[in-house]
Amino acid sequence: MRFSRPANLISLATAAVASSSLQVETSSGTVNGVINSTFPNVRQFLAIPFAQPPVGDLRWLPPQELPENASSTSVNATVLPASCPQTVSTGEGNPFAEYAPETEIAGGVSEDCLFVSVWAPNDDKTDLPVIIWIYGGEFTSGGINTPAWIPSPWVERTQEHIVVSLNYRLNIFGFPASPALENQNLGILDQRAAIEWVQKNIAKFGGDPDQIILWGQSAGAGSVDIQNFAYPDDPIVQGFACDSGSVFLTVDTRSTDNAGTNFSTVADYFGCSGSSQNELDCLRKVSSTKITSFLGTSNGSSLTFSPFIDNKVVFENYTERYLGKHLSDKPAILGSNLNEGTILAGGQNSAMAEAITLSSFQCPYRGNFSNISPESGLGAYHTAELPMIFGTSKIYGMDTSFEKAVSQKMQDLWLAFAKDPSGGLAEAGWPKSTSDEFLLLANSANNTVSAVSADSAIDNACTSYYSSYLV
Repeated sequence: MRFSRPANLISLATAAVASSSLQVETSSGTVNGVINSTFPNVRQFLAIPFAQPPVGDLRWLPPQELPENASSTSVNATVLPASCPQTVSTGEGNPFAEYAPETEIAGGVSEDCLFVSVWAPNDDKTDLPVIIWIYGGEFTSGGINTPAWIPSPWVERTQEHIVVSLNYRLNIFGFPASPALENQNLGILDQRAAIEWVQKNIAKFGGDPDQIILWGQSAGAGSVDIQNFAYPDDPIVQGFACDSGSVFLTVDTRSTDNAGTNFSTVADYFGCSGSSQNELDCLRKVSSTKITSFLGTSNGSSLTFSPFIDNKVVFENYTERYLGKHLSDKPAILGSNLNEGTILAGGQNSAMAEAITLSSFQCPYRGNFSNISPESGLGAYHTAELPMIFGTSKIYGMDTSFEKAVSQKMQDLWLAFAKDPSGGLAEAGWPKSTSDEFLLLANSANNTVSAVSADSAIDNACTSYYSSYLV
């Protein structure tokens, strides 16, 4: 087992390369980026504000636009931003911290966290496709500064796309469910504000604002799908990619706490009892550190703050909305892993792990590489495919040649979708689903990897489960 966190994947200790391309005029100001010697062909703009800091009286309000004079300011975007407030696990009881510390946030947390990061080729290319990444973490954890989710190796290799990562508010700060508030899904609104920022500014970095896709994993995938349903007439993006999640994964975790019981419990703990408005006003004066500390205690950890059914951006009946075509008409890809449940069940390959996999996910990503899955029984666990796409698998340990080939093929498939959501994957060998076709990455001659269609025989357990589950 590995308990220590690896060195930061993108150490910025190396001197930045002086270049006018590292100064970009945006609506947030003149953004100053960085290039390091590890990835000399990638411009990194690592902490660009897309909204005002949600602090003080702005806590628990929708993301507020930056002031009009922001465009005349200078933004130092050479260091990754802090993650939004969350309880940071030390490893005990957290299987990801134990088995895959590369997937845990690095750096600190701060309520001033509404930032995007941009990774772009270091050249003069324009009109590049753009991939916006949304991290997972059960809507309670995660952030841009996660070593395994840094796309520098991917952009360095292809030089054909831009990746943007965004922070959004979590837990009680993102989904408060206070009756005193008009908007409860602040984390989802943060995501939308960041997407709007990308549309407005990405051309300055060489991106095509009309060629953006949205990609997320787990709660991030649920977020991607929520965006699809929330803004069907103006999704901004041209495609959706959901790894290990969808709106249907969030169904059992959505909040229906209309009375604000959980929020009141937190308020009572800090002596903020009274009317809903009194609770809100009082808690706005309590530091985010104290609130997250309480949420990490045995009493606080039992409280849930998650996407709230408001029937504005988060809906009660997604099946009905799907059948009624109340979502965008943009292409989408959805998939998951063979052993989603192993790490979620504490690293044990047990009946519980299989039940989690079959009841909450589908399969078939089956990559089982020893550096990413160091413990027997983990297999292709929840998040195991992501370092293959980001190109960060080597920070887990030495890659095999086949692993590298699979990684590059997966990167090329995601890029094909970003370039042409309607037809790019079919041209790359990934057919449009007819309900039971899956993509198989096969090892062929010369240690290359080919993508071929495979029938449902490879996933009888999953498809059989869902056939009975959905009846």
